[in-house]
Amino acid sequence: MFHQSLDVAAAEPADCPIRHDVALLAANLDTRFLRAGETLAEAIALVERTIGGLDTIVAAMDERSAGAAAADLASVARRISALPATLADRTVRMAAINGIAATLRQHVVDINSSLRVLGIYGINIKIAASGEEHFVGFVDGMNARLASGEALLASVIAKLKELEGGLAGVQQVDRLLGAECAKVVPGVPDRLAADAAALDDHLRGVADLATRVAAIARSIQAKVAVLLGALQVGDSTRQRLEHVVAALRLAEAHGCGPGAAAHVDRLVVAQLDATAQDFARETAALVGSLEALVPDAHALCGLTAQQAGAEGRGFLLALDESVTGMDRIIVHFQSAHGEAEGMTALIAATVADLTQRVAGLSAIRLDVQDIATNTRLLCRRSADVGRAVAVVASEVDSYAKKLGTTMDAVTATIAQLDGDGVMMASDTAERDIGAVLAGAIDVIRTACQRTDQVAVRGEHDAARLVQLVETTTAALTQELALSGSMRLAAAALTARSSHIEVVPPAEEATLRATLDAIATLYTMAQERAVHAGFVLPGMDVAIADDPVPDDDDDGLF
Repeated sequence: MFHQSLDVAAAEPADCPIRHDVALLAANLDTRFLRAGETLAEAIALVERTIGGLDTIVAAMDERSAGAAAADLASVARRISALPATLADRTVRMAAINGIAATLRQHVVDINSSLRVLGIYGINIKIAASGEEHFVGFVDGMNARLASGEALLASVIAKLKELEGGLAGVQQVDRLLGAECAKVVPGVPDRLAADAAALDDHLRGVADLATRVAAIARSIQAKVAVLLGALQVGDSTRQRLEHVVAALRLAEAHGCGPGAAAHVDRLVVAQLDATAQDFARETAALVGSLEALVPDAHALCGLTAQQAGAEGRGFLLALDESVTGMDRIIVHFQSAHGEAEGMTALIAATVADLTQRVAGLSAIRLDVQDIATNTRLLCRRSADVGRAVAVVASEVDSYAKKLGTTMDAVTATIAQLDGDGVMMASDTAERDIGAVLAGAIDVIRTACQRTDQVAVRGEHDAARLVQLVETTTAALTQELALSGSMRLAAAALTARSSHIEVVPPAEEATLRATLDAIATLYTMAQERAVHAGFVLPGMDVAIADDPVPDDDDDGLF
């Protein structure tokens, strides 16, 4: 805390102008240096706020978020660059699936034809058997199985139509994506890859910014520590001037004669000279420390302007615009990706469904073949009609075997749908390209927003910081003139006492008492050291260290 000021100005009589001037000088010092302290406190707050603003940019562009965004942009660029090849591969696979579907459809036609022929043969058996009950029973059983086969065949046809509809959807989306690719590849992905590389470079610049900001912060903190100590010069000088005034008043109060008063004047002159010298030195150091802050303040201005300009905010805005311009092709890409995934699921479902239904048809075919065999066995016991029926039953058996061959071909064809050359290439391990870009855009826009905030407030703060430091430096430089005022007072006292060099013995006792009283005023070792040179023979000389300052002395701001 600043020491309580003695109200010396109010106590001075009008007939002592030197004492009055020194008292006014002491009274004004607190105001001068407190104002400088308040200005410095504002400057320090601006420094911390400016550094804090730059730190928010660094935080927004750290390796974890912005680094991942740069990697994501590069990944998206690679995926879009690969689209023409991906579409070409998918076109080949679509053609293969179309071919398989056409083959299956032809097999369905053949199976349907076989079922119809078998139905006709059933009618022929009934006619040849002349209504023989046993033969009619066999035919009715076969017709029931054929009806089941036709129902299964209808469901197979429906599944094939669903597969063909899915193929048409994929091909339509791929055509749209292919048309968009022709417009943007390789230009857009190349630009996006360049943006990713530029963002990566920008990250290194931000890392460098963080290092430079930290260096400036350390520099400012070190200089502020010096400034806080140096500002004590105002308090210490005020106290010493008050002690000078009090010493002159004590000489008057003790009724010192001319010789004793001249001795006190010489003591006060020495105190004023020492005070002026210390004040000039310490204030010059304070001014020097403030001047040393100016380059740091300008450096912070430069970093703030850099982030607000083309290297910072401008770059991020251009990057945002570039990435946002990908929207159209991304929409087509996502649509095609969704259709391809849907096609993959549809093929898997088709394979499972057709396999199950073909197994049912195969079982029906075996049942029909068994019926034909049983019919031929029955023919052996029916000599009259048996021969005619046996001929038809042999044809049924032949067609049933032919149907079995077709079923085997269908099974093999279905298996082709599950082959490597047909299954849709899937990138399910890859994140959704739209979500990837959205995440990157979010990171970029967050950085833009924080950079905007720093740009709006930081430029003003940094400029204000420079102004405060320069203004405070100029103001304290003017305070150096106070040491001249102290020397003028000392010169006036010297002139007043120069004609009396010896203290008469009759005045020594009064002088001793006065010097002892003056010695009790001191609070600083510098004062005691000066005083020691003016004590009379036999007087005690005590030069002590300065008292330990109160902890509150640190609370200048």
